[in-house]
Amino acid sequence: MRNFLYGAITSAAIATLTVSTLTVAPALSAERLSLSTWGSPAHYQVAEFVPMFKQLLEEKSDGDIRLKTFEGGEMVKQQFVATAVPQGTIDISLTTLDNWSGRVADVGILTTPLWDKSMEWTRDNLKPGNPVFDYFDAKLRDEGAIIIAMFDIGAPVVSTSFEITGPEAFANMPIRAYSKGSAQVLQTLGAAPTIMGVGDVYSGLQRGTVKGAMGGLGGAVGLKHYEVTSNMFVPNGVMGTLIHAYVMNKAKFEGMSPENQKILMEAAAEARDHMQQVAIDQLASLLDTVRENGNTVTIVEPGSPTWEAFAKQLEPLAREATQSYPQEVQDLIAAD
Repeated sequence: MRNFLYGAITSAAIATLTVSTLTVAPALSAERLSLSTWGSPAHYQVAEFVPMFKQLLEEKSDGDIRLKTFEGGEMVKQQFVATAVPQGTIDISLTTLDNWSGRVADVGILTTPLWDKSMEWTRDNLKPGNPVFDYFDAKLRDEGAIIIAMFDIGAPVVSTSFEITGPEAFANMPIRAYSKGSAQVLQTLGAAPTIMGVGDVYSGLQRGTVKGAMGGLGGAVGLKHYEVTSNMFVPNGVMGTLIHAYVMNKAKFEGMSPENQKILMEAAAEARDHMQQVAIDQLASLLDTVRENGNTVTIVEPGSPTWEAFAKQLEPLAREATQSYPQEVQDLIAAD
């Protein structure tokens, strides 16, 4: 009897193990992806995009695509994304597109006066299938990356320890730039730009290493730059804009099944559209937060004398851009 019971128990155990193994197998075969962001985790480009993207991936794939996330530059700092993604250090990362200018020179046009698109235009048009999106996606594919989402976080602002009433205020001032393109804008205005990673800006302002910092409004508020500055200058686009993206390692993407590729792009598009609208909706409240924390906010209105003064001083940069960038990309931007 004991042998019979032992045999029965063993058979049941094997059956249970078999069922358990069959149940676990799909999870073991799940597509596992890593995603890195930098800057403030509270910034809408992180807080609004990443959770929704992750949820949509899992829902649309029935759990077959899993996403592990790393915030605050834990895996890859802002300035190193253009190297880390093609190398496969991380599968997906947030990026400032102008940070790719060392590998893809044409992205620099996005920070010049030739790019005059509104956030609303970007929301509605800068998607896969749009000629501008596809142009830059093709350029990054040549470098081992693809663009899964491209968006506008708004015109950059300048957080400073001094008042800005016109271009002359920038003369000889050490100002943080976030990329080569933004440094060229500041240099044209007479400033002494220094490219600095987003994680170093607060301490740079606090210590006086820089007297001002150019960057996105969401990041400036999320990282509380108003604690170590007294003014915020809002050029409203006359000094360019900030086009960011989520990019993915090309080999990793192409190694996914066609179905999972489609799911990933759909999830990225939905999360991106949601985040872009939040970015548009939050602009006014973010400026209110800066004011509430004791900073003076100066907004340049399009067409005002101050706007015209900045536009005039930046004319040489616009002329240089028309000579520096291929006519093809200039025509694409002008056509849209």
